[in-house]
Order: sequence, then structure tokens, then C-alpha cells
Amino acid sequence: MTKNPVHDIDTKYIRQIQQQNIQLAVLRAELDTAVQARAAAEARAEATNKLFDALLTSLRPYGLRRRRFLFAIRRIAAAVPDHGPAALQHAVLFDGSNRILKGGPAERPRV
Repeated sequence: MTKNPVHDIDTKYIRQIQQQNIQLAVLRAELDTAVQARAAAEARAEATNKLFDALLTSLRPYGLRRRRFLFAIRRIAAAVPDHGPAALQHAVLFDGSNRILKGGPAERPRV
């Protein structure tokens, strides 16, 4: 301890402010991560809905109209942005359309 009590009190409060700033930075980072995860989940859900819509519009009484399905998927994929969280829709559309057309799980390796 120094002989100046005012200096000690100032140092104590400065350290508290520094700790609060560190905690605030950690909370902001966690919030950013949560917002990005939410955006990715929303993009996947939206792509799944679009995939189901394309499938339902391509169904006929005795099967699937493959050309109409492919046309719908291509039209949807062309409207999806190439950057940002919405770009995850491309992977969902690709995997989902392969599962539907091949009749099984897609054999595309995950990156």
C-alpha cells in the first residue's frame, strides 16, 4: 500500500472498471456468436422449407416430376445469395435435392 489513500482508492476503481470492460467484451463476443448461430439456423430452416415447396409442387399422382423439381431447385438456388449466412442454403438445397433424386443420403463429404 502506498501512503496516499486517494491513490489506492483510484487504483481500486480503475481495476474494477477494467474488469467490467473485459466482462463486457466477453459478453459481446458471446452475443455475436449467438446471433451468427441463429442466422445460420434460420437460413437452414428457410432452405428446408424451400426444398419441401419444390418437392410438393413437383409431385404428381404417380410419382415425381424430376425435371420440374430440378427446375424449381435451380430457380431457388439462383435467388439465394452467395455470401453471408443465407449462403448456407446452397448446401442444404444441394444435399436435400440429392437425397430426393437419388432416393438415399447424399454421398457428398462434409467440409
